[in-house]
Amino acid sequence: MATPGTKMRSFPNDANSATATNTTAKRLAAITGEASISTGAGNEADFGTVDISGGAATSALIYSIWDVDTNGGNTLISDMRFWLATNGFDIAASDVQWVGLSGTDIGAPSNTENIVANGTTASYTEATLVESLPGAQNFYAADDTTSIDITTLGTTDEAIMWSMYGNIAALETTGTYKGLDSGFELRYNIRYSFS
Repeated sequence: MATPGTKMRSFPNDANSATATNTTAKRLAAITGEASISTGAGNEADFGTVDISGGAATSALIYSIWDVDTNGGNTLISDMRFWLATNGFDIAASDVQWVGLSGTDIGAPSNTENIVANGTTASYTEATLVESLPGAQNFYAADDTTSIDITTLGTTDEAIMWSMYGNIAALETTGTYKGLDSGFELRYNIRYSFS
């Protein structure tokens, strides 16, 4: 069997974000305003400009979604983990905050939080994104489950959604934190098992 193929996208944090992701089929389909996220120049996850001239500040929220687009003959994705592999910050107080999201069709999830239209940093209970491989699963499907059935792709499988933002300390080194050309890279890893 081959490694499953996956894709990562960002989608707008706006008045439509909750209804645009409130079913499995909608989460797997193209979301209006989405953009591809990859390691290629111009496809980075973009926190925007954060002005720390008046002290510590936070970036805007980025909403992201990850899903499987080819199963490689496999049937299951499990043991999903997400972490910050490279932290380009100079000040220890600077970090990335994040939370796993469910669609509003899930009710009261326990591993994730329901997405909020026009979400802010106060809308969720975020945690600091760890900077090494987590010891246990910390990344959950948007239906709040611990695995994803990839037997039939497109409607019966699931995606993983999350929001994150930069929490920037007042004395942080200023610059452009992007790509391999800036020297201030923030790199993320996703690890999962498949069978």
